[in-house]
Amino acid sequence: MGRCPVRFRTLKCGPVIGFLAVGLLAAAAAYAAEGPEKPKIDFIYPKDFEGISLAIQDAPPPAAKASKLSVKLYGGYSHVLAGDLNDGSDFYFELLELFEDEGSGTFTGSYKPLHGGYNFGGDIIYQLSPKLGLGLGVGYMKNSSSSQGTFIPLDSGGEPGPEWTLESTAALTAMPVRLSLFFTTPLSNKLNLTADAGADYYAQVEFELMQRLEFAGDGGWKEVTIEGSQRSGADIGFHGSLGIEYMLSPKLGFFIEAVGRYAKLKNFELVTETGEFSFADPFEIEGKLYLHTDTVDTTEITAFTVVETGDPVDPEYWEPKIDLSGFSLQAGIKIRF
Repeated sequence: MGRCPVRFRTLKCGPVIGFLAVGLLAAAAAYAAEGPEKPKIDFIYPKDFEGISLAIQDAPPPAAKASKLSVKLYGGYSHVLAGDLNDGSDFYFELLELFEDEGSGTFTGSYKPLHGGYNFGGDIIYQLSPKLGLGLGVGYMKNSSSSQGTFIPLDSGGEPGPEWTLESTAALTAMPVRLSLFFTTPLSNKLNLTADAGADYYAQVEFELMQRLEFAGDGGWKEVTIEGSQRSGADIGFHGSLGIEYMLSPKLGFFIEAVGRYAKLKNFELVTETGEFSFADPFEIEGKLYLHTDTVDTTEITAFTVVETGDPVDPEYWEPKIDLSGFSLQAGIKIRF
């Protein structure tokens, strides 16, 4: 055997070497049993996958993108001025009132001007922004009046004679086609301030006037009707509104609004006048509608007259305007898609 190193001379060399050998062998056995240290992995158990799956299933689907289209439906009361049309329609009432003023008899009743009626319609609106929309719509409006009067003439001795009965009906209709800008300003979560403004093309403008006078004494009667519908050119007007909308749901609102309207249109190109009598042959003429003033004693009364096509026109006659200007008070719903 070889000699021990100098630093181990005080000890016996064999026991020391044996102790070290045993230690090295024990360490090698431990290393072989455990192997090198492995990185730590957090394992996810199947129950964790189940929780993730349920969470995904319960999550709400992504919200669909809101449409920019909406529909507005409305209806309500409509009022028109109808100035010239009223001036010509009340001729017989003014005449009988004049007879009463002169002491020729007594008159009860009066002419009710053509003003009130109804309108309804709808608009399709495209939202340019949350507060601004562009809309195209169409509506229908009808304004009418019905008037009655009774005149009891006095004979030369001041005694009442057989009564005269006067009946008159007038109607004015149109279909406005609207191009509008719509404005919406939220006042709260449920309440909006609304407004719109735009231009209107008036299609299917029609006017009809019927007047009937009956004489109780001899059973005589006369009935005259004027009808106009033929148009030419662009019948353009303007409108504006202001209203309040209450949101019943995110997609449905109920509104009320006031609408102002300016539409002073030209005269009809052609009207038809028909007359029927118990004491004369009926007649029918086509021509242009005019207004003229008759002077009875010292009182001036305005009346319609129809000048047949091709006949000369009295220079004192003038053409009426078809005045649809006025306002509407209406309510409706707005549906958002």
